Amino acid sequence: MRYLLPLLLSAVAGCAYTEDALEHFDIPVKVKIPKELVSFPMSNDEGESWVIEGDPRSIGPVWLGSFPGVKDDLFDFPHPEIGPVLSAAGEANTYPYGGTSVGRPDFGCYQQLLCKIVTGRYSSYDDAIEFFRDEVRQPITNQFGEEVTSGVEFRERCYEIMYLTSDEEVAFIDDGKADFEDMGDHFEAQGTLWHSYWREGAVVWGWMDAPSQSFNFGSCDANQDAQAGWQVFYYDEQYFTGQVPVNLLNFPSRYIQLGDLIVEDAPVITDPTKEVTVDITFKYE
Repeated sequence: MRYLLPLLLSAVAGCAYTEDALEHFDIPVKVKIPKELVSFPMSNDEGESWVIEGDPRSIGPVWLGSFPGVKDDLFDFPHPEIGPVLSAAGEANTYPYGGTSVGRPDFGCYQQLLCKIVTGRYSSYDDAIEFFRDEVRQPITNQFGEEVTSGVEFRERCYEIMYLTSDEEVAFIDDGKADFEDMGDHFEAQGTLWHSYWREGAVVWGWMDAPSQSFNFGSCDANQDAQAGWQVFYYDEQYFTGQVPVNLLNFPSRYIQLGDLIVEDAPVITDPTKEVTVDITFKYE
């Protein structure tokens, strides 16, 4: 029996593994969007039409994934290779190796902002107030229907309804630094494909969810009947705050809409430890 413990320890050591042995990496990516494509038509119920042009605050969430390859034979836009097609709609699972986003839909503290606020786009509360008032032409209103004109009021509302204590806890306020930087002819942002499987020939593909003409994002589900997202239950306010579908990268054709910007020339990941530049240049029209 005195040999039993050394034998057990030897068996355990033989089964040990290290994280480095896994073929998964945190792959750095640089996202570039031509400035001329950051142009989105808007309209309202009064019959007015206008265009938001060249404003990085209007850039929607960018969804990225690593895939075996990209094709263009099933849909009217470049798309990842997919598994067996068993549906009449011609869709099937893409089986991504990993994914990430640059910005995501977030609850903007007021019901009016459901599926309209994206993280990494606003440097301050006043910045968001100005954008919705002057560019989207939908001034933010509070629970009483009154226009919100002060960043202090906006902040206090967020703290109160979400039980927060600092701006660091408000995901859509970035303290002077947004995701996308103006580089002259294009906007640029950094991202990471967290813990993604890598194999030779894998590519990075994705799309930018463009705002609708009423400034909503298709990758955010605000369907109250489906009880989407967590619920606000605050005095006389009761509603769900919207959520992102979990299968965005598995079934992208369900969520890509006209006007979205898509990766056409998906870059190959030759070295998962080095940054991959992703150009989003195809406009789905």
